[in-house]
Amino acid sequence: MKPLYAEQGYGRYREGLLLILCLGLSACASAAPPAVSCPSSEFAPFLRQFSDPASAKVRQRFTADPLEYEVPTHTVRDDVEGQPATQVELKTGDARMRLFPYRHLKQFDLFVPEDVSHDPVALKSMVAGTFNAPVQIEPSEGGGYNVTFGMEYEADTYSFARRQGCWVLTRATNLRD
Repeated sequence: MKPLYAEQGYGRYREGLLLILCLGLSACASAAPPAVSCPSSEFAPFLRQFSDPASAKVRQRFTADPLEYEVPTHTVRDDVEGQPATQVELKTGDARMRLFPYRHLKQFDLFVPEDVSHDPVALKSMVAGTFNAPVQIEPSEGGGYNVTFGMEYEADTYSFARRQGCWVLTRATNLRD
């Protein structure tokens, strides 16, 4: 004896419902945003893309979480006597994203602080070729790179390492007072 739902066509209804459900789930899965791929295996083009104003997703994907943040001890503690000169904090989530405020402006081939990238006076200097934005890229131990923006006592240094086939920002160092 057949069950009642089989005689009344419920079997086909159930199969159709399962088919629609499966198709819907696969459509949802395929609608997920694509993973951000490594912009370049070479460091210089990677850094330009990482710093591009429109590349927030690249910075998000290729910034370590947690990110090491090195600062002078006196900026985070009152009792500095007997303490090391610098202290490393671990920044996670969105807090780590605020620690790389430099942008590469393609039209000038310059790395500048993010706030300067919108400043009309600074942009005028860039057009005239008189804007000074020093950047040093130096190899570091283990095959990575240290990138220093600014000069002398006004410098920030960012360390990048090769991880899982791409470059990753692993440390931000701000030793200014």
